[in-house]
Amino acid sequence: MKIDPPAPSAPPLHRTPATGPAPSPAAAEAVERPKEAASASAHVHSLPTAVGRSDFDAARVAAIREDIRAGRYEIRPERIADGLLASVRDLLDPKGGA
Repeated sequence: MKIDPPAPSAPPLHRTPATGPAPSPAAAEAVERPKEAASASAHVHSLPTAVGRSDFDAARVAAIREDIRAGRYEIRPERIADGLLASVRDLLDPKGGA
């Protein structure tokens, strides 16, 4: 078995600070996007509590977690497939699901 000698490592990149023209409006907009995204994210996370309902059931999660630990949790692929197909049918229904 022949082993080739190691390849030489690439020289490090040296970047010089940009001294060109001012950033374009698109670049300035890109800097602002993270702030907008954070604001939108905070808004989305506040929605379930704003309407007074939450889709998260902590007791159900705890029960499932315990069933998994005890080896009692049963995965039923046909039930998962049926649910996925029903969801796709609802999305593709031209009548709007009603």
